[in-house]
Amino acid sequence: MAEPLLILETDPAIEGLWVAIETARAQSYPLTGAAFRLTRAPQTPLEALDAAARELDFQPLGSHWIEVPRRIAVKIATHIIAHDLAYPDEIVPAAQATELAGRVLALVGPQARYFTNGAVSGEFAIYDMQGNEVIGWRSLSDAPFDHGLFALDDRRVIVLWAEDAP
Repeated sequence: MAEPLLILETDPAIEGLWVAIETARAQSYPLTGAAFRLTRAPQTPLEALDAAARELDFQPLGSHWIEVPRRIAVKIATHIIAHDLAYPDEIVPAAQATELAGRVLALVGPQARYFTNGAVSGEFAIYDMQGNEVIGWRSLSDAPFDHGLFALDDRRVIVLWAEDAP
């Protein structure tokens, strides 16, 4: 049997980060946060993203993942921590959401690549690596809206994902 591509990280510091985000968002639906250690180099980044999606019982996107620059990744992570997807209500104060998003992105190295499923909501536009504005999204879950970030470097895949409650 082949060795799995990913193993769930159980580092207490990472687990503490997910708890901090869940605690901050106690007045809204929880986010999915996960860190997976790569056991080997994937053939393509998409292989690792799809493997992580499957581990979380999400639908893999294959060639439909949208790569975004780090500055957009920061905005996505901050937005899904601070807000609900369907409503503009602030759930977590902006400064706290920014700090938590920074801690999530610090789990990958400077060479990390960032991917999302599209543009669901928010006060900012999402642009891909070519500078094109992203319109619409492809769902990974059965939720009415889902959006988030998958980050990948040479040692791990980090997931921060929001599913708006039905």
